[in-house]
Amino acid sequence: MNLTNVANKAATDASNAIGPSLTGSELEKITAIIAKAMEDAVLETSNQHSSVCVNCLTHEMDLAHKIREEMELKKIAIIANLTALR
Repeated sequence: MNLTNVANKAATDASNAIGPSLTGSELEKITAIIAKAMEDAVLETSNQHSSVCVNCLTHEMDLAHKIREEMELKKIAIIANLTALR
């Protein structure tokens, strides 16, 4: 999934829903707002998943930490992708 395409499509859909009166600059601002919302959602979801992982694997802390580290690397990649949208 290309997050740039997702944010651009959402911004275009929003623009079409309110009418074709948005300028390119306004559409870019909407895209940035959507990208920020996606970034916030990724961070919150990632934090929740990490907590669940550690809580469910208390008997296997090494495994829990390995999973958490792998999730953190994936989160960093997604955040970098979203940050590039702004």
